[in-house]
Amino acid sequence: MTWIKEHFLRHGEPPVDQPVDPPVEQIVDSIHRLVTATGRGRHSGLDQLAIGLYALAADAEPAARAMDVLAAVDPLAWIDLDLAVRRQSPPPPLDCRSHAAPAAVAPEPATPLAVALAACGWNGRERARAMAHPAMRSEAGLLPLLLVRTTDWVDPVRDRALRVLGEVLADAAALPVALPIAVPVAVRMGERVRGRPALEQVRDALMRAGQETLDLVLGSPDSRARRFAYDVLVQAGRLDHERLVAAALHEPDQVSRTRCAQALAARAVAGERPEHAVEILDGATAQGRIAALTALVQLGHPEHGPRFLGDNAGMMRLTAQWAVRRAGGEPAELYRQRIKAGGATRGLLAGLGDCGTRADDALVLPYLRDPRSRVRAEAVRTLRRLGSRADVTALLEDPAPVVVRNVVAAVQAAGPGVPAERLWALLGTGHPLHVRRAAYRLLVHRDPWSRVRADLLLVRDPDEKLRGWARDDLVRWCRSSTAPPARLPAGWRAEVEELARAAEGVLSSENARLLRLALRLFA
Repeated sequence: MTWIKEHFLRHGEPPVDQPVDPPVEQIVDSIHRLVTATGRGRHSGLDQLAIGLYALAADAEPAARAMDVLAAVDPLAWIDLDLAVRRQSPPPPLDCRSHAAPAAVAPEPATPLAVALAACGWNGRERARAMAHPAMRSEAGLLPLLLVRTTDWVDPVRDRALRVLGEVLADAAALPVALPIAVPVAVRMGERVRGRPALEQVRDALMRAGQETLDLVLGSPDSRARRFAYDVLVQAGRLDHERLVAAALHEPDQVSRTRCAQALAARAVAGERPEHAVEILDGATAQGRIAALTALVQLGHPEHGPRFLGDNAGMMRLTAQWAVRRAGGEPAELYRQRIKAGGATRGLLAGLGDCGTRADDALVLPYLRDPRSRVRAEAVRTLRRLGSRADVTALLEDPAPVVVRNVVAAVQAAGPGVPAERLWALLGTGHPLHVRRAAYRLLVHRDPWSRVRADLLLVRDPDEKLRGWARDDLVRWCRSSTAPPARLPAGWRAEVEELARAAEGVLSSENARLLRLALRLFA
């Protein structure tokens, strides 16, 4: 393959009497693999694809097929291919790096693929000449590369690319094809140092585009392209009420959905149209629901608040509580009534934790045995927030990790309340990992020697996370200049010293020395 690449770079055409390898089908297959590969596989795949594209560039039919597949699969592929092609092309000769004219002028690219490869090369003059090629204005498949070159490090290349881009986007007939391709690439290019001018051109084109073209952009599979388009069109007021409602309720991208809902809520307030806020009150994003309910309260309709007191989103619950108070009600009393009625949800328990008192813990205690793990976890959290003294340590062995995490937080907030013997038992390998990890977190915060003993017990544990926690914490303890406030319990001395000797193989020599010194000084 190297001889094909070198011949094409030198002469601009494939060698005669030699088969072009790999075949077109293999190149097309490589293009498809390109968009799914990740990591090192993607990097090497791009390099191989670049070599294959060089081999096809001078032959019209295979070159056209490769360009069609690239455009259909993912126009963003050219952002990475730009670098891969440059890695496979030689640097310019010395005379091309100076102000002198090059010794030899490369032949005019014969196909759009050849234009694309020239636009990616090291030679700035060749990149500039590729920008001026008629195919740059007529071939939609080259538009991604045109946008890439608008951020070129060479001023003449960048300026020419921006001029050509302006001409393409000014063509009303070409805009329905060009704009859906341009927006995803322009959004990425806008993050580069020189990317703002091209992004502004695309923004202006969006403002001029007809509704059919906008529908194509808003239907793009690229979420970042849709997000940019919604931002531009919402700010410009180009989306009518029906389209905003549809986007606020059904747009797959959560950020776009929220922004459209917020725009609708603002319009509802400005136009005093509460029915517009009601339309999106049950939207899928918490920020959108908050905007809608806030608009309704501002418009004098706080009666919608009670319906959202049990919302799982904390800010939405607080907004609903505010609405209830604006209507003259007391949210804490509503929470009590609903929980007493039975079947409390996670949101209702959390809401009671927002505004209840310690006296409400009797309402929450039955839900520590609820079959729903999220409800049990919220019950533990609510008891902690209410300042309850209820004992939740029985749930340290709960089968749901989310419940055990909340129990640990409750125990840590209340102070040592679990017998040490039980924690040491839960640390054993016979218990689930989330239970062992909870016991470890409680032990290391119990007292200094419990911390050291737990670290030494787990520094060779089969669980990678526990092993890492123990090793890192032991190193921190070894390097700490603060002595433990109490002596090592006499019954632990032999065990801890034996564990410390075993741990020396895991620690660095310096940390092992510090561990021996600490035990000798403080034990």
